[in-house]
Amino acid sequence: MKNKLQRLLVITGLFIGICFVAYQLFDSFILLTLFLEAVSFFLCGYLVLIDKRPSTAKIAWLFTILFFPYMGLLLFFLIGNNPVFRRFSSVQKENERLLHQGMDRLLKEHPEIFSEPYSISKELTYLSGNEPLSGNQITHLSDGEQAYQELLRDLKTAKHHIHLMYFIYKADETGRELAEVLIEKAKQGVEVRFIYDSVGSIKLPFEFIDRLKEAGIFVRAYDLVNSPSLSTRINWRNHRKMVIIDGRIAHIGGMNLGNEYRSITNKFAYWRDTNLKIIGPSTIYVQYVFLLDWLFLNEDDQALNPFFQDQEHYFPLEKVSSDAQTEICQLIFGGPYDSERTLRDSIIELFGKAEKSIQIATPYFVPDEESLSVIRRAARCGLKVQLIIPGKGDRGISYYGNNSFIDRLLSAGVEVYAYDSTAFLHCKYLIVDGQVASVGSTNFDMRSFHLNHELSAFLYGPSAVVSEIQSQFEEDLRHSKRLTSEAQKKRKVLTIVKERLSEFLTPLL
Repeated sequence: MKNKLQRLLVITGLFIGICFVAYQLFDSFILLTLFLEAVSFFLCGYLVLIDKRPSTAKIAWLFTILFFPYMGLLLFFLIGNNPVFRRFSSVQKENERLLHQGMDRLLKEHPEIFSEPYSISKELTYLSGNEPLSGNQITHLSDGEQAYQELLRDLKTAKHHIHLMYFIYKADETGRELAEVLIEKAKQGVEVRFIYDSVGSIKLPFEFIDRLKEAGIFVRAYDLVNSPSLSTRINWRNHRKMVIIDGRIAHIGGMNLGNEYRSITNKFAYWRDTNLKIIGPSTIYVQYVFLLDWLFLNEDDQALNPFFQDQEHYFPLEKVSSDAQTEICQLIFGGPYDSERTLRDSIIELFGKAEKSIQIATPYFVPDEESLSVIRRAARCGLKVQLIIPGKGDRGISYYGNNSFIDRLLSAGVEVYAYDSTAFLHCKYLIVDGQVASVGSTNFDMRSFHLNHELSAFLYGPSAVVSEIQSQFEEDLRHSKRLTSEAQKKRKVLTIVKERLSEFLTPLL
């Protein structure tokens, strides 16, 4: 078999076949139906009385299970488990504790890197536990080809180690070119550690992975989904995109690794994305996040030792020269196994401090009720709130899910814009009052807020990079069409039905 997708399809097919045979051999269809109805009844009781997921998700699951009992139960088994019940080994917990302890010790040894806290950065520090750090040189990369070439150049300078994590990594022209650089670096003695998400990169061929391993590259798949028994993890994904080079340079943002992110695609004329290149103290937080993911996949009680024993190479805290333009950067991250929704709460807190404007560009706008209310209330209170979403989607349910919120946004006074319909808007960034910007992997949707592992940088101005991001938003507006209530009323009935169904189903995902 060529890749994990083919393997999963074969195993799932066999599993369904066995279930079908068992069903045929069952003596009484009525008894089977009663049994499934009883399971559905108890499952609904569990959702109402015990489960702690958002109410919108509960309602969607209740409807699906009660009205489509067979399909509903199967879907719940596959993607409906609550991530808070995920169990971790004692080794995983201890490694995470030691990593956090080592990070605290490292930061205390270097008080010079801490920024004078802004009011909002102090509050986000309380929410996330992560400090804003000064002395960073940050490059804003708003073009996919530009970001990719910058990444290639930096990878070729690696002397000690390269760490990569991608939600989607494709074995196309782009993926193979970058792999050749990694293989060459591994042959030169550079340590290369590579994590890919097992669902996002499910089509990555086995021969591609084997070649990386044969070159001495350490490869891990995040939360393998190879069989129906492991499929309960399928909905909790690692959506981060990050590369760390020698502990000195970090690349983060919205870009995965594949041709389309460089606008080499037949579906769209242009793929609009945003990445950041960070040099300076904040790279240690990106390294920290990567190691959290790496240790999650490596249940060895000695797995952490090399990184802090060789702190000089993995965590080289270097402030950018005072002669250069430096930036204040606060890295915030979160995931489905956390007790709090740190990134979502940080964004909501930031919006709550806005005095003049909120500007958002996101490919997937499917907010929960609280975050939607914050945006609408800001607009109703007289703030200028602008949202850019794709004019053409890459997936039907997400595109129509986006559009299902337009009427409520417009009625509150939010300016909603649809990006060029021949292109795709995949960047994830926001700006508040022209003074604080956030760029990362985090979409403004329930998946990123509740089900995905995400990473975003919060940048504090006035500064050169925040001004560049502000200018880029104005440029994106020039390539977008403002939506109006009058145009919304002219939608076809079928379009409205698709939007309503998508809005209802998105909480399941």
